[in-house]
Amino acid sequence: MLAAIVVLLNGAFLPSSPPARRLFGHIVAPLAPVITRIADRVTLDGDAIVLVRGAHECAFRIGVPTFRCDATIRLAAVTPFARAGIAYVPLVDVVRAFGGTATYDAPSETIALTLAPSTAVDTPVPFDPAAPQAVPTRIFTPQPAPATPQASESGEPHPRRTAIPAIPSRVPD
Repeated sequence: MLAAIVVLLNGAFLPSSPPARRLFGHIVAPLAPVITRIADRVTLDGDAIVLVRGAHECAFRIGVPTFRCDATIRLAAVTPFARAGIAYVPLVDVVRAFGGTATYDAPSETIALTLAPSTAVDTPVPFDPAAPQAVPTRIFTPQPAPATPQASESGEPHPRRTAIPAIPSRVPD
């Protein structure tokens, strides 16, 4: 039986369409959008799925009950599968492999995931004014437009020199 599950990641609701599901007593989650918010990098190549978060790397294969995580072979709670073009993997196995915890509340059909913040994004090196800097190159500088003569007359306004087009009115007979 497939039942929809509400996923909370570090206390925040994780919206998902399609949702995570309970399958044979275990929770499976689609790669997008659930697993892509947990992992730093998700790669799907044919039936091979590689998930990376920080220093951890897990490799699943659709239809194979074992997976590799950090050079250790483990048995998945549920075999990864694909349905309607969407790949599903066992959510609790992924979270535990990344060093997190998962708590399931059956009456509310909710799973609460707790993961430490990812360290995948490196902090940029602070600016050092003493370090050599690249000289900016001049790309384009527009030249000022040449001066155009302006009318310098004053006094009475001149009559219009072009005719104003008039559309003849058509009155029905």
